[in-house]
Amino acid sequence: MANVQFGGLITGLDTNSLISGLVKAEQGPINILQNQKAVLQAQQGIYTTLIGNLGSLKSAAQNLSLSTDFDKKTATSSDDTVLTASADSTALTGYSHIIVDTLAKAQSIESVSFNSASDSIGTGKLTIHVGTAATDVTIDSSNNTLEGLKSAINNSGAAVSASIVNVGTSAAPDYRLILQSKDTGTANAVTITGTLAAGTDPFAGGGTIVQPAADAVFSVNGLKITRPSNTISDVLPGVTVVLLKEGDHNGTVDSTDASANVTVSADSGAIKSAITTFVDSYNAVNKIIVDQFTLDPSTNRQGALAGDAALRGVMSQLRSQLSQAGGNGAGFKYLSDIGISFQKDGSLTVDDSKLTNALATDPTSVSNLFSLVQNGIGKRIPDTVDNFISSFNGSLTFRQNGIQADIDRIDQKVASEQQRINALQDRLTKQFSDLEQVVSQLKSQNDYLLQHLTSFSNS
Repeated sequence: MANVQFGGLITGLDTNSLISGLVKAEQGPINILQNQKAVLQAQQGIYTTLIGNLGSLKSAAQNLSLSTDFDKKTATSSDDTVLTASADSTALTGYSHIIVDTLAKAQSIESVSFNSASDSIGTGKLTIHVGTAATDVTIDSSNNTLEGLKSAINNSGAAVSASIVNVGTSAAPDYRLILQSKDTGTANAVTITGTLAAGTDPFAGGGTIVQPAADAVFSVNGLKITRPSNTISDVLPGVTVVLLKEGDHNGTVDSTDASANVTVSADSGAIKSAITTFVDSYNAVNKIIVDQFTLDPSTNRQGALAGDAALRGVMSQLRSQLSQAGGNGAGFKYLSDIGISFQKDGSLTVDDSKLTNALATDPTSVSNLFSLVQNGIGKRIPDTVDNFISSFNGSLTFRQNGIQADIDRIDQKVASEQQRINALQDRLTKQFSDLEQVVSQLKSQNDYLLQHLTSFSNS
């Protein structure tokens, strides 16, 4: 039950209001501490965002720190219905003509016909051969149905998949168990041996082959090639081709078969995207810092870290690194040479046409500007950022940890002050309660004396 107080019932004083006022007067130090904490929290929030954005800037620079980052290639197909193509940085630029006679296929075998998936079958052992591997499947009274055989095959570990298909209609069902190799190519052809006795043998005589295993037969620039898969990654260096459409699959590659051209070229779009990401990451850092020193017209105040010289140091060092020459002294030396330049507010902007032209005329020089170990921007910027955000000795991390320590100390002071105020409230409550009791006793004595004096006067 709640402790209900009826202050001032005897004295007529509003003791609850008196206690509340006295306690509120003691809240001043706590209010000051809370205001200090709010300022520190605002500063810490800015540091947290800044450190996160500096981390993004570091990652964006590292994505431009290797020469392979500038060797990105793209592969295109002249007919995506025949084949698709992709390339990595090791691919050689150029053109290839591919003709597809036969697609690689996985072998499929079907069972005899059944009226339902729950029809009973014989018992015994079947052996499934996939290439040189053989897997035994045992059928007994616990699983001697078409559905049971399907589950037993799928759980056997054999490199095949089994499914039940109704090739008939709902009125005239015709269920078949279809067994298909998980891998394409003649090396993964499937055969079934063994018999099931005392009932129907779904694959009597080895079943019926509905799709023979086949290797892909195709040519690259006139050279005939066979592969067990339709995904080809070992013919054109650095290029992966996926065959999708075949010709007359007669084993002879000629002009009547499906064909497409594969073109490998430098992926300047990916490089430009990486450079743009780097510029955007830098601009995000620049904006946070510039905002701290910019007067907000709505409040006529600067940011919470306007007086923090460390922020100016961050921008000074980053701008210095971005303004220095890079590369090997030949070709493009400065970011401005490839279309990246500073604006009045300290941000960077990209001249797309100038960057495109630089990548087209001298991609190696652009690469060196970012990726050379000695002085490449992709190396200098991460090293500079680490000076700010390293968990070991980063200047901003150190400052952020210091702010957190200040917040923790304030929380301890607030807790101590609150404990003192709570004790004061308890003490005042007890003192006023004692006063009520004393006044109550005096009132009782006064009433007693008045009663006797009245009685004496009357007598």
